[in-house]
Amino acid sequence: MTATAIETVLEVLEGEGFERLPKPLVVAGAAFDFDAAARGTGVSHDLVVIATGVPSSRRLAQLLSGLTRTLDQVESRRPVSLVFVGEPPAGPTAADLERHARVLPITTETPTAEDVRRAVSVLLPLTLPPTARQGQEPLDEVVAKLGTQLSDEHRHLIDEARIGPEAVRDALREYIDAGALGVSDEEAPG
Repeated sequence: MTATAIETVLEVLEGEGFERLPKPLVVAGAAFDFDAAARGTGVSHDLVVIATGVPSSRRLAQLLSGLTRTLDQVESRRPVSLVFVGEPPAGPTAADLERHARVLPITTETPTAEDVRRAVSVLLPLTLPPTARQGQEPLDEVVAKLGTQLSDEHRHLIDEARIGPEAVRDALREYIDAGALGVSDEEAPG
């Protein structure tokens, strides 16, 4: 396992607003010798530890268990995520790792930045595609949908909607009152 893979993970995380932490990771005076670590500073508040298959998966599980117990003792609210570079452990060791952290495997030992982004995507903010076209003003869309059925009453209510909800309520009250009193359109206010 090369340091290049770990550096690739750190570079992707730093590019997304994570802060690289010194090695070894020290929490409440206890040192944890993960391959690397970073903490979220923006949208994500995760503590991310990075590990490879070296040392043994069993030793990694012990380190992770100690880290999460220490975080509990200092009442940290930071969730822990483990980015595992290489073929992840299976069976009971995998279950033990998942008991203490969210495990994000990167199954190749020489990941690209895209491999890393895909693996850690749950830690990253969503990027939404740009809208293809700007929609019309909603009231203009109503006018277009009504087309030839657009009446003077519709037009009056749409004009009032441009002012605000109170204006629409007042116009509807006047319209209903005029209908209840039998006032014709010519005599109705508005």
